[in-house]
Amino acid sequence: MKQNVFQTPLAGGVETKLPQNAQNAGRAENLTIDKTTGGWSTRLGYEPFMASPSSWTPFTNTGPVYSLHCAQALAAGARQHIFYEADGNLHLVYEASGVDRVLTVAQNRNIPAPTEAGSWFTTTAYGTIITNGVDRPIIVRPWPLAGYVDATNTIDQCIRPFGFDGLPTPVDVRNVKPYPAPSGGSFPAPKASGNGAVTLWCPQQGNAIPDGGKWGLGFANNTATGNADGDKEAIFGWACSFISDTGSEGPISTLASIKWALDAGAEGFRHACAMTLPLGPPGTVARKVYRTTNYGADYVSPGDTTLYFIDLVRNNVETTFFDGVATANLGQPAPEIATGPLPAPAARFSALFNGCLFLDGGINDCKTLFYSTVGLIEQFAADAYIELSAEGGGITALFSNYNTLLVFRENGIDIVQGDYTNGFTVTPLSNSVTCRAPHSIATVPGLGVCFLAVDGVYAVVGGLQGGAVNEVINLTVPQDDIIERITPDCMAKAQGIFSEKSREYQLYVPVDGNDRPNLGLVLHVDRLQTADTLSAWTTRVGFPVGAATTLYDGTVIFGHNTGAETGGSDSQRGLFVISGKRAMGMDVVNDALVYSAAPTSAYRSSWWSGGDPQMMKQVSYVTVWVLTTGKPQITMRHYKDFSLVPTIERTYTAQSPDAASQPTLDSAVLGTGNWREERLVPLRFSVAHQSCAWFCFEIETNEDITLVGYELEWTTKQTRVVAGVRANS
Repeated sequence: MKQNVFQTPLAGGVETKLPQNAQNAGRAENLTIDKTTGGWSTRLGYEPFMASPSSWTPFTNTGPVYSLHCAQALAAGARQHIFYEADGNLHLVYEASGVDRVLTVAQNRNIPAPTEAGSWFTTTAYGTIITNGVDRPIIVRPWPLAGYVDATNTIDQCIRPFGFDGLPTPVDVRNVKPYPAPSGGSFPAPKASGNGAVTLWCPQQGNAIPDGGKWGLGFANNTATGNADGDKEAIFGWACSFISDTGSEGPISTLASIKWALDAGAEGFRHACAMTLPLGPPGTVARKVYRTTNYGADYVSPGDTTLYFIDLVRNNVETTFFDGVATANLGQPAPEIATGPLPAPAARFSALFNGCLFLDGGINDCKTLFYSTVGLIEQFAADAYIELSAEGGGITALFSNYNTLLVFRENGIDIVQGDYTNGFTVTPLSNSVTCRAPHSIATVPGLGVCFLAVDGVYAVVGGLQGGAVNEVINLTVPQDDIIERITPDCMAKAQGIFSEKSREYQLYVPVDGNDRPNLGLVLHVDRLQTADTLSAWTTRVGFPVGAATTLYDGTVIFGHNTGAETGGSDSQRGLFVISGKRAMGMDVVNDALVYSAAPTSAYRSSWWSGGDPQMMKQVSYVTVWVLTTGKPQITMRHYKDFSLVPTIERTYTAQSPDAASQPTLDSAVLGTGNWREERLVPLRFSVAHQSCAWFCFEIETNEDITLVGYELEWTTKQTRVVAGVRANS
């Protein structure tokens, strides 16, 4: 009998709105893209990132992981290092010297509440900056570390507070003991020093040492007005600043001054001044010394305390310093706008943009953006900040994207453009879309910057130069039912990353009242070109993601969201890798780690009406197109008219129905098997049910299959649905 055929050559992703696109799915769970066909493959799971054969060492006592970051440096990934936070401690995964260990970098750090996001990481050329809104920002640079024993002893040297706490301690200047006037044509011995005073004489005479009077401070001529000898008084002031290992200069200390006067009759005397310089905090590699001119009343610039550069002490060890630089040889003046200490000691977010490091002001100053001097990430001028409008609310994330800095706020999105030299400008991008999930933000090639908003997953697309149009679009309108399941107060726990290896934007969110991620929403970038007709989204369940990041090659790793919190020593804990292994991690069985059961993958077609839901249809066959993989068994069940009770059909294996079965994938011994390329074969299921207005089928399996497309064969007797249920009169 000739029948009608509805065919879907390529099965679409999940779509929950009704009525649905007939080529999409009502359920597409634990699936990934098959590179050969573009279909849906069940080759998905996760496995331990690093574990011993019989225990969870080195993650034995690791609780929920709520922060995770892979700092990717140079050398083709050889210098990447992984940070994670759990139980209030910051750890480094140490993989050098053939040893897999965990080193504790910092302890007693803030543990975020269920409604708070984990720490924010920004990798720079000088190390990784870590902020969380409570603890003072830190910078960590663990490369290179020596062998494991040395690394354990020196890890404390790899971390320090970020930025400058405050002004340096003032310079401790010694008093000057002036050289006495000549007596009888000869120079007497200097007066005894002591009590904090020194006598360092730099003669003014041309044939004197050193170098003809080019050195020394004070007066060469002690003659007062009217050629009478006078006790002229010299006053000089000094200050210093610290230079960190990022090249940044901190604030300048307060002025420390001394004064001295020559004896009457003393001519041609200059003095070198001795002082004790303060030592800088960890990370200090040099100190700058500044000095005023003579600002005594007897000199040409009375009261002028302008500071000028005189020398750079290239260490943080020596404390004694001698200044014999004459006023004529002073260097450049200190900056007119002073450098201040770290302006945001409680910063939550940071970002690099146009060579400057941007910091938010923290919870108590949540509408202010601070930015560093270009190229100097710890050097913040006193006027280097931007006050945002009050309407947008507090800053919820910072994200640098090409020629703009995206500033996500409680009630909208702003963009920062410009540069340090010409100034930065702020422009609102949206006053209706907001992001409360900072760790959901990721750049997706070919699309834009994706993030989780209150009402869906959005993307910032387009540009802002050359006439380009910048837009914020909702990517999940057909998946609103999933978005509405997200626990509103725990959106901050959402984790989003893009993997260039799997070409997926993976978003893990807490749903149905959970306080940590328990559902994955995955955007498959390879499906974007067909997004107008086919959904590019699938879901994932059973992946206990607490925090996620990607390695140098795009491999996704995540930290377990419960870990040792579940009690005992057998539960999964630590870091895991999302891979093609058909297993949900590993379990400890008889003192050995064995792979857990494979995840359950499911594909349920959309509710199909044949174009007219009023017309009753008789679906007789469902043919699914799959790749042959050997022994996996495929059972199909189908539903009618939105019923929750399925009809289960017979089971088939993933083999061609009219040819000899191929060897089973992954089961042949190397060198003996005859496995060939997989074939695309149809499996035809006979459907036995009465007429229906709506129809869908479902495949659920924990075996290795690849679904490409399907087709339905049906007939109709042109019977319409019965009249609606009559209300009681």
